Amino acid sequence: MNYLKCLFFNFLTVFFANHILPGIEVINQTKLPHLGGDIPFAVGLGFLNSLIYPVLKLTHCFTIPHLAIVSIVLNFAAYAVLKFLPIGIHISSIEGYLFPAILVTVISFITNYYEMKGNHPPPPTHL
Repeated sequence: MNYLKCLFFNFLTVFFANHILPGIEVINQTKLPHLGGDIPFAVGLGFLNSLIYPVLKLTHCFTIPHLAIVSIVLNFAAYAVLKFLPIGIHISSIEGYLFPAILVTVISFITNYYEMKGNHPPPPTHL
């Protein structure tokens, strides 16, 4: 899976999690040409989630536990920041915090995992 696919899937996951899951409300929904807060948040968080594997690869610590930990911390922190920044997305309950953060974390982990597996050749077999 290449980087653009990873970015696209992460963006779609964040966008639809904010619009569909209970406990989270998009106050100013995007009505083009007026850009609300939902698309910039989805693009930003999708971009950060798609950078997890490339950044871990640069630091030479790209293992599955590292991938999972970074994904969990990033997504839970991003949804916690929504409580303090008035960008048009309002979290109204604990479910509105947990469900989107968990869903985005799982999809982010899966896309980064497949990107990691696609960039590593299989180990040589010794016969």
